[in-house]
Amino acid sequence: MNTVITGMGKISSANMEGALDRLSVRIRQAKLVQTLERLAVASVGCALDDARIDFPICNSSIGIYFGIDDAVEDIKNEFFNGILKEAILGASPLLFPYTSPNALPAQVSIVFDMRGEIITMPSKHPFEDVIEYATECIEESYTTMAIAGGIALTDKNISIQEGRYVAEFFFLEESSQAKARGAKVYQSLKR
Repeated sequence: MNTVITGMGKISSANMEGALDRLSVRIRQAKLVQTLERLAVASVGCALDDARIDFPICNSSIGIYFGIDDAVEDIKNEFFNGILKEAILGASPLLFPYTSPNALPAQVSIVFDMRGEIITMPSKHPFEDVIEYATECIEESYTTMAIAGGIALTDKNISIQEGRYVAEFFFLEESSQAKARGAKVYQSLKR
């Protein structure tokens, strides 16, 4: 079995608003509270568009394989700094769920109505590790298609609007399925 990439979405936090605006009419209306969740939704939406996958998906055969590095630490810092400044009154109930890396792919699954398995991998190399694992899952027939990628912190010293984070997601599927759909193949992945 040969797994291929048929869709790509790479977005910086500096340009995520434009991508979200283009997707807004087609995605489930969900309250996107935090920057990293907005970035993940924008990047995954671009990858699905590029692969010509309609959404909402309503399909359990597409898994989400999500890698994240230290970027999630910024959410934790924001939450706990609020507590340090204002005691319990500073604890934002809107931020608390995002102190877990699992919250980001969960929100992606809700917005696009993806019903396959969700795997979150904290990793120093979020893109490479998670793509390798998703490829293995497709080749071992645990899933038929996958969104795989992650969010990385590019530079702690710049603002979100300057591109502090980058999200990169890929749509992976078995090559014969991609050919049957008439999808453009970007790259073949061999383990």
